[in-house]
Amino acid sequence: MDKTPGPVFLATVRPLLLESQQLTKQLVAALLILSASDYTTVPGSRSTVDTLASAVGSAGLVTTHFTQAIASNPLDGINSPGLPADERAISRARRADAVADIEECLDNALHDLGTAATSCSYAASAIVRDLDRAEASMPLPRLNAKQLAALEALAQGEGVQRIIRGGGVRILAADGAPVHPVTFAFFEKHRLVHVDRGTTISQGQTVAVTNRAHQLLAQPRPTAPTVRPAPAVRPTALAGRTR
Repeated sequence: MDKTPGPVFLATVRPLLLESQQLTKQLVAALLILSASDYTTVPGSRSTVDTLASAVGSAGLVTTHFTQAIASNPLDGINSPGLPADERAISRARRADAVADIEECLDNALHDLGTAATSCSYAASAIVRDLDRAEASMPLPRLNAKQLAALEALAQGEGVQRIIRGGGVRILAADGAPVHPVTFAFFEKHRLVHVDRGTTISQGQTVAVTNRAHQLLAQPRPTAPTVRPAPAVRPTALAGRTR
């Protein structure tokens, strides 16, 4: 990266500044989603939320360091025609001082970017760990016949989606069969399905069944009791005798 003060450095650092702002925006959005989710009820979630919040702060500092580098970058021309010699000397001195300031700002930005990345990595690992522990301690729910049939349809493979159709949100199994929203909400509550919210509902969100769902489907199912026919009544010797 060219750290030479002047218009070239400004053009170089500008996209980095914009990317750092976008990173901060994405982290704030992730923090908002996480803080409003059921994850906050899971033991150990508080430290994870705090870690992600610290990542937001670190990302914001990256932006601050880039703006400080821009503020330290002199843009006056030292080769302008007619510029007095003393002005040229002042410009050269300013540029020499700016190099150290710019390098310090960029080093600080790199450091805080690494801190943000580490915090995100810790938070992601903690979320997976906490949810796995929470799921392991949750008993599997009991399903009625309709719920069981719906879960089997969702477990058939790829192609399950949650989309907007006909003015409302619909969940469609791989074969196109709809799943009732109440039933789907029950599956989400008991962590039997996972919705990929990387896309919007209008674009279509992929739905996958979890390991808990596969465990539930693999359980032996109670068989209906066998009803034995009543023994036939033998006619007695008095049958048909009249008085």
